[in-house]
Amino acid sequence: MRYAIFSDVHANPAALGKVVSDARRCGAEKFVCLGDTVGYGPLPAEAVAAVRSVADLVLGGNHDAAVAGTLDAADFIDLAGEAVTRHKSALSADDIAWLKGLPPAAEAAGAAFAHGDLTDPGAFNYVDSEDAAAENFAATDAQIAFVGHTHVPEMFIVGASGTVHRLEPQDFVAEEGKRYIVNVGSVGYPRENNGVCLSSYVLYDTDEKAVRFRFLPFSVASVMQRGAAPARRGLVPAVVAVLAALALLAGAAVYTMRRPNSGEQAGAAPAEAVQTPAEKPLAEKTLDLEPGCRTVKANLLVEGAPVSLDIAFLDEAGEKVSGGENHTVKRSWKKKTKIPAGARKAVFTVRGIQKESGARVREFAPEALR
Repeated sequence: MRYAIFSDVHANPAALGKVVSDARRCGAEKFVCLGDTVGYGPLPAEAVAAVRSVADLVLGGNHDAAVAGTLDAADFIDLAGEAVTRHKSALSADDIAWLKGLPPAAEAAGAAFAHGDLTDPGAFNYVDSEDAAAENFAATDAQIAFVGHTHVPEMFIVGASGTVHRLEPQDFVAEEGKRYIVNVGSVGYPRENNGVCLSSYVLYDTDEKAVRFRFLPFSVASVMQRGAAPARRGLVPAVVAVLAALALLAGAAVYTMRRPNSGEQAGAAPAEAVQTPAEKPLAEKTLDLEPGCRTVKANLLVEGAPVSLDIAFLDEAGEKVSGGENHTVKRSWKKKTKIPAGARKAVFTVRGIQKESGARVREFAPEALR
C-alpha cells in the first residue's frame, strides 16, 4: 500500500490540491493528514472539506484544537490568534465538531503518526532536536514515525549505537536495526529556502518500507487573505517584497530548510517579520572564527515566549559579510549555520519578539565547529 502523508495545510486548499494531484500521479492509494488543517490561511471551510474528502486518517494539530475550542489560544502570536477567531466564524458547527474529534496521534500501517510529538501528543511539543527525537523514539515501538508541526522537512535516525542523528530530507528504505522519525514538512505554509518556498509531503510504501520526499512549487498568493481590510492587504505585499518569504508564516519555530542533496545550508527568513523585536537584546555573544571552522551553532534554549535569533558574520574590518541568518525560536535552536567566506567573527543576538514578552534565555552557548 502506498500512502501520501502530509501536514500543516493551514487553510490553503490550493496548495493541498497540487499535493493530492501529484500524489495520485505517483500512485498514492491512501492519504494521511498529520494535522493543522486550519489556522493562518484564507479558506478554512474549503480546506476542511478537501481534507475530509481525501484523507483516510486525519490528526488534529494545535491550530485545529484552538479553533475547536479545546486549546487555549492565549499564547498564540497575533496573526495566529486572529486566524482562530476568523476561522471559528467561517466554519460550520459540523466542521467544528469534526475538528474537535480529531486525535493528536495514531498508529496505522505499521507506523506511528503525530502532529507534534509522541511523548505527550496533546501538548503539541516539537520534534526539533536530536534530544527531542530520542525522547520520541523511546515513546513508541514503531520503526517509522511521521510528524509535522515545525513546517520543516527533515529526518532523525537511530541505530544500534543508540545515538540519534539529524538528517536532511532524503529518500530511503528502512533498514533492519534502524528507526526513523520523518518530518513531512508543510503543504500550506512551507518555510522559505533562499527565496523559494516549496510545499512538501512524503510517499510511504508499506510493502517496501520505502519513504520518498516530494517537493512542489508553492504560490505565495495562495496565502493572501480574501476580503481583507485595506490596511492588511497593503501590509502583506510589502512584507513579501521585503522578505521574499511568507508574511503570514508564524506560530511554529522557523528553521533553515534544505532540499534533498542540496549540499549547502540555506538561511530561513523570520516568520514573525511583521512583529518588531524589542530593541534591547536579551543576550548577545561574539565568536572569533579560527581558520578551518566551517559552521557555527547558537545552542539556544528559551522559555516563556518566542525570541528572534540573529546570526551575523563580520570580516576583519568589522563589516558584515553576506550569509547571516535570522530565525524565530520558540523553544530551542541547535542547527548549524554555514560560515561564509571571509568571515572572521560570528555575532549571535537574541531579542524578544515584543517588549514585555516574558521571554527568558535558559541556555546560550554559541560554538564554532570544524
